[in-house]
Amino acid sequence: MPADASAEDLVHEVAAVPAQAARLRNVLADWAHHQGMPVELAEDLKLTVYEAMTNVVRHAYPAGTDNIMTVTAVHQAGWITVTIADSGSWREGHRPDGGRGVPIITTFAPKSTVTSTSAGTTVSVSWPLTPH
Repeated sequence: MPADASAEDLVHEVAAVPAQAARLRNVLADWAHHQGMPVELAEDLKLTVYEAMTNVVRHAYPAGTDNIMTVTAVHQAGWITVTIADSGSWREGHRPDGGRGVPIITTFAPKSTVTSTSAGTTVSVSWPLTPH
């Protein structure tokens, strides 16, 4: 667990494979609901983080390589924030096998950022537990 994570936070470092993304989307939605997130918002979170994790699985790493993604969920100051990070490469432009991920993320998450550097890409999505 990273030094800045609390016992209530979730931190998962897993293989960047479809089965892990599918498993973690449910774990994250259940955790968020347990933190006080309404079921409807937990479903938005589930869809959004699954899209971000699927982007890692499909686009971050060259085909045939074994790599990881780190998924962190925190509840702080009335907000649930989930971060999905990889050490792969961001690919700009339209792809015939995708292109809907970022629009889905920005539509369903009230706050979102995508940061890409030579060290990898980090997607952060946040929801307030109470209306702001």
